Amino acid sequence: MSDIYDTIIIGSGISGLFTLKHLLEENVKNVIVLDKNPEPFGVWNINNHPSVYEKTHTVSSKLYMTITDFPFPDGTPEFPHHSIILKYYQDYAKRFNLYPYIKQNINITSVVKKNNLWIVNSEGGTYYSKNIVCATGTVNDCPNIPTEKYYNNFTGQKKHNDNYEKIQNVKNKNILIVGGSDTSSDLAMELKNNNNVTISIKNGMWFQNRNFGAYEAADMYYNRIADFFIKNIFSKKYVDNNTNPSNINNIQFWWGERGSGIDIWQSKCDYLNSYYVKSREIIDQISKGVILPENGIRDIQQQNITFETGNTRKYDIILFCTGYKPLSCINFLDKNIMNSEKYKHIFYPTDKSIMFVGYIRPYLTSIPMISEIQSRWIAKVISDKCLLPSVEEMKKEIAKDDLNQSKEFPCSYDRLKTIIDPYSYYNTIAKKIDAIPNYINLFFTNIFLFYKIMVGSWNQHVYRLNDESKTKQDIAIENINKIYNSKISKKAEYTVIAWFYYYLFYFVAFIIILFLLYHAYRDKKQILKYIKKKLSIYKK
Repeated sequence: MSDIYDTIIIGSGISGLFTLKHLLEENVKNVIVLDKNPEPFGVWNINNHPSVYEKTHTVSSKLYMTITDFPFPDGTPEFPHHSIILKYYQDYAKRFNLYPYIKQNINITSVVKKNNLWIVNSEGGTYYSKNIVCATGTVNDCPNIPTEKYYNNFTGQKKHNDNYEKIQNVKNKNILIVGGSDTSSDLAMELKNNNNVTISIKNGMWFQNRNFGAYEAADMYYNRIADFFIKNIFSKKYVDNNTNPSNINNIQFWWGERGSGIDIWQSKCDYLNSYYVKSREIIDQISKGVILPENGIRDIQQQNITFETGNTRKYDIILFCTGYKPLSCINFLDKNIMNSEKYKHIFYPTDKSIMFVGYIRPYLTSIPMISEIQSRWIAKVISDKCLLPSVEEMKKEIAKDDLNQSKEFPCSYDRLKTIIDPYSYYNTIAKKIDAIPNYINLFFTNIFLFYKIMVGSWNQHVYRLNDESKTKQDIAIENINKIYNSKISKKAEYTVIAWFYYYLFYFVAFIIILFLLYHAYRDKKQILKYIKKKLSIYKK
């Protein structure tokens, strides 16, 4: 038998490399990363397939793409080009000496467990391990193609964005893009230059601008004070009620109803209960008539497509931007494991030796940010520094989480079972590894840092303040200070202060009114008493 590894990580994208790095830090050295691609870093490496496109920039700000103990170099753009992200990940792998543990061009055919040992079969050999971590990503070899029968009637070309390179240079074509996503928006912006482009979004979608200003990322306009009050005092519904398009100074007032102002794209779900499209540039193109919006498809006859609006047009190409099937594509695993619900979207409850990292979809922030905290937990479980609950407890919590997700994200849950609120989820995982700082202690020992954490933009660096490494604590504090001093963070701070004075005014006014009413009531009683006294004297 070949060497037995402590852990085999399948996938050399950033989620797999996060896991490798944290395992090494927990002194788990007998690790190997296996990947079918020719080069590491998954979709961010354009030499792999699938990968990002030539013109791809991040849709999440650099804050939420930042690794907590390895910040971006100064001067990095707010929304970096994919080449900057790749260089960043390459530098990360060099800094923590990850390359020696990575093995590329390994096409895995099966992963089975026998006698408490995982057997990983590949076209080039067999590997053995005590633990398996699946990190093959949400973008993979299994495109999600719509199954409606009317697509069979279409006689033009049908492509998924997975094969976009085959049509990216076409000219003078009528192209229908199906799906509401950042990908569909980005590809529409490319194809519109030489073609007539329509986008069909069946169930509506929220659109949010990436920026308030050139250096003010919109996804940073949120802080811990807002998060606490929205989730504990008010509600997400309260926020949605206060984004009424008829009210001044709110998202819908400035960006259009439901973020677009397009009637047929109105989402049925509230602002904080939906997945957003951050590539809002298409709204400008729609206003100019360059791109056409449509809702769902009613019928297809040859190349003629009729929409729910009643409009019929002829198209040469249908481009499906409908995502991928992440877990369904893990064909080397037993289907019972693959299709099962995971504890916190990570652990297979009936066998804790197989784990999954990166299979989540935060409605804001980024997958890499969430993958980092997931991988920290995985490393501590494998190194026996963290214990998982019993199988029964995990199953109960899975059912509870599943119900909460279906209620919180009713428009996305059926399609994205792993959609999460990143702020609540991050806190949940951080508690498991004791990564949440003692805020009360921080208030009394460093009130200025406490204040910056509370009112500055929500950030993941806070969860390094408990780290055993003083260097990592110092990096976290430096990043927290930088974030607090950013323009968008200041806007979040000023908003909190404005809220405070707004509600303080009404609270004080309420107290004054109560005070006046009390005195008016007391004076009324005294007046009535005086009148009764005078009347009694008169009667005598």
